[in-house]
Amino acid sequence: MCRAGSTGPGLRGPGDWRINVMRRRVCWLGVSAGALAAALASSAFAVTPAGYRVQAGPAAARRDPCARSRDLRVGPAGGAFFSTVAPFEHFASDRTQYFPSACTLAGIAGPGRVRITAREAPGRYAAPYIPVTRDRDQFYVYGYQPNPQTQGAFVARVNPVTLARRWEIHIKVPPPGMWSYPGVLLAHGNGFLYAIYGNVLVKLDPVTGRTLARQVLPENPDGTGAAYNGMIVLPDGRIVAKGIERGPCKLPGAFGGLLCAVHNKLPTPVVVVDPAHLKIVSRFTPPQPVTGRISAGRLGHSEYVYMAERSTLVRYRYRHQSGTLHLDAHWGPARYRAGRQTPGTGPGVLGHWLVVSSDFVPSRATMTVTAVNTGNSRRIFRIRPFAAATRRTGVSFSPSKAALDATTGNVYMEDTGGRELVGLHLNPARGFSVRWRDRINSLDFVALTGRAAHPQLVFTDYQHGTDRVVWIDGATGRVVARSRPLARKRAPANIVTPGFGGRFYYLGAEGQLWELRPVPG
Repeated sequence: MCRAGSTGPGLRGPGDWRINVMRRRVCWLGVSAGALAAALASSAFAVTPAGYRVQAGPAAARRDPCARSRDLRVGPAGGAFFSTVAPFEHFASDRTQYFPSACTLAGIAGPGRVRITAREAPGRYAAPYIPVTRDRDQFYVYGYQPNPQTQGAFVARVNPVTLARRWEIHIKVPPPGMWSYPGVLLAHGNGFLYAIYGNVLVKLDPVTGRTLARQVLPENPDGTGAAYNGMIVLPDGRIVAKGIERGPCKLPGAFGGLLCAVHNKLPTPVVVVDPAHLKIVSRFTPPQPVTGRISAGRLGHSEYVYMAERSTLVRYRYRHQSGTLHLDAHWGPARYRAGRQTPGTGPGVLGHWLVVSSDFVPSRATMTVTAVNTGNSRRIFRIRPFAAATRRTGVSFSPSKAALDATTGNVYMEDTGGRELVGLHLNPARGFSVRWRDRINSLDFVALTGRAAHPQLVFTDYQHGTDRVVWIDGATGRVVARSRPLARKRAPANIVTPGFGGRFYYLGAEGQLWELRPVPG
């Protein structure tokens, strides 16, 4: 039924004048606004929150050589993340780092010999960190700059054809923010973009970049600033974010501040935020500091948020009705760290297991990779796969985390200090075993692409003074392709991100944005 001034679901937001005009026109034809929205959602065009029509259907997809992204139905998903190739740094809140709509090299360029073409974007960014895709012609870059109060973070929309910036917005933090540390950008299931930096969370129009809402998150007003290092989205669309208080610090830069945060052991703020207006629904402080990213997973009918405290894994049960998180007293704490090891990275969900590693920051004690059963936290497997590498280099750490293949139970983990990458297999009855190992030098996260049962790893490798992207066979550890040299410094602990059209994006520590495309050759 058409009524003057009525609004349909999902049609509110900036730029709605276009939708309102369309609504009036279809009302003259006797068609309801709801029917219009349903028709548009199922057609070759998607209506963005700004009311801007972007081609997202078969015409744009036909040119995509990757069948997985070509066949993907792109658009708002109504849940946690936008349906796209790379809506989030690790694809989803379980942080497996598996991108199901991205192809292997053979899936893009065919079964024969493959070469990697490289194209650098014009200009340089300050410190690019994470790329995100949305619609087929919507691509964004998130990064940050040294001064959090005067420069802050940025979100740039990039033309995927020319790689030129269409617009760029900045996120600055209020006093006492003194620590510039990267957060993250994501494409939410409701269609909007959300970015977090320092203790500021913003909601952005994906077409115009306009800031639609802004929330200053809790921090110690007498401290030196908090950094909310990432966030996740729950199935109902609410956002959970976790901060780190740096405290007194004389060490420079983002990583120097992280070392100070680990040493100072200050409380960790956690918030649950409603995505509509960024209202804080609930907040609490875990009993121990949490350094690495948080993750989420479902078990039975319950949703849990997992955290790696200083020495143990814990989880919090999410209550949808109240929007609150409650410590699960029947699971954990499960120990993952001992002795001189440093606190762990973010945990990831591997089917019915939670996987985490110690030594987020450098340690002389070799790293432990731990798996805890999500149904019974007394079932724990551990392995120290880098013992020989630690003896060789004298240090063990990884600022990233393991990539996880739930279909096979395989785990891919890199020790930056030991300059080694291993492929592990987790047998639910016998525990971990090493399948292969390779000498790799990287700070980054591993991306998994292709068929889940036989994925291909996309990673970086810094050798002889240059950084390259490498594609690795997940079954054997064999490097099947390398890019040309892309940078003189190692990539800054981010992830090589797949996009539409068989593209991969590399963001360099010197400000580069590279587009990599496999072609027959």
